[in-house]
Amino acid sequence: MRKVFFAATVFALVIPGETSAHRLDEYLQATRLSLVRERVTLEVDLTPGVTIAPAIVTVLDRDGDGTISPIEAGAYGQVVLSDLVLELDGRPVALTLTRVETPSIGEMRDGSGTIQVRAVGPVDAIGSGRRRLDFRNNHQPATSVYLANALRPQDGDVDVVGQIRDPRQQGVRIEYDVHPRWPGQLIWLVLGVAGAATFFRWRPSAVASDSGGVRL
Repeated sequence: MRKVFFAATVFALVIPGETSAHRLDEYLQATRLSLVRERVTLEVDLTPGVTIAPAIVTVLDRDGDGTISPIEAGAYGQVVLSDLVLELDGRPVALTLTRVETPSIGEMRDGSGTIQVRAVGPVDAIGSGRRRLDFRNNHQPATSVYLANALRPQDGDVDVVGQIRDPRQQGVRIEYDVHPRWPGQLIWLVLGVAGAATFFRWRPSAVASDSGGVRL
């Protein structure tokens, strides 16, 4: 079966010169999706350009003290999370924020600071089959450019077989296969049955004692 792999270098290839120059009037949002049988993990990196940064700083630094506290960072992470749509086989996936990391305000004003938002969503585990994951990023669409990719699965039971993006990469549909686990489960079942049979074969039978009781 054909496997589709996407390395981190894809981001640099899609937008040439991205790593060598600071953006000016765009909010770059790059999303990576990691798939395993029981969950989906999102990693969203948000880099505001120089002219966009002041507005983002204002949203982040709510008390205006010139620093971004963990509480303020978490609040912005929740804002981003509320603008993300994730569905598996047509059903919504509830996302939980797990981490937010923010650069210094100076780095953001310089156009080189990246906000990192991480979230995870549990999915119903299935024995095997084809699954369809739909993702869309609706955060700050007026000023943003987007990237979206599935990472190479670390779970050997999962294979990404295709990705379809809209022209802006604001949304992506990922199709992936979940392979059955029955060979391993069958081995353990056979071993369990064999162990039980051995136990009952060698277990001493109950015999009657002279006193009328039961001696084991």
